[in-house]
Amino acid sequence: MSTIHASLCASLFLALGLAGCPSNDTRKEETRPPEEQPLYNPNQVQAPTWVFSGGGAQSGDRGKVIFGVGSAPKMVDISMQRDRAGNRARAEILKVFNTYIAYMMKDYSRSTTAGDMSKESYEADVLQVQKTISIGDLNGAQLVDTWRDPNDGTIYIMMALDLAAIKDLLSGKQELDAKLRDYVRANAEKAFDDLEKEEAKRGK
Repeated sequence: MSTIHASLCASLFLALGLAGCPSNDTRKEETRPPEEQPLYNPNQVQAPTWVFSGGGAQSGDRGKVIFGVGSAPKMVDISMQRDRAGNRARAEILKVFNTYIAYMMKDYSRSTTAGDMSKESYEADVLQVQKTISIGDLNGAQLVDTWRDPNDGTIYIMMALDLAAIKDLLSGKQELDAKLRDYVRANAEKAFDDLEKEEAKRGK
């Protein structure tokens, strides 16, 4: 029986290119944990890493920018699909921008009240500044990249608002107190660095 079994194994190896015959020492297939597996869609087409990044503050080749990623499902009207993805990317930028304003106002409050401002007064000032900024103010955000998922036609768009545009946006808001607008011009970069450090701590 052992001769027949060996002969059969040799025939299968030659015909099918198998590495050998089955044995009783069956090993379980090793699988990598999810965080180490590459990000692929069902068609095994690799998406750019930024597709999964959401929004945030980042320093890089483009300088200091607040970026956002938006998507839109497949539509007959490609222009409408792109517009929807772009608007969602701006909405992500606005979320980060509001956090950025909170960091800036924290330092502004300290500088104007010697640290005596109450939490309620501080939160009211933050909200007042945030309310002056709408998604329409973010039309100056620049298109960074676009990717279409070949599996389902979803479009992903990344947009970025650089620090110069942020300064211009806030300092151009005449409804804000003049002293605050001056503070923005002088401290926009510091507030950005504080936000970026906080995001790094959270592993964003």
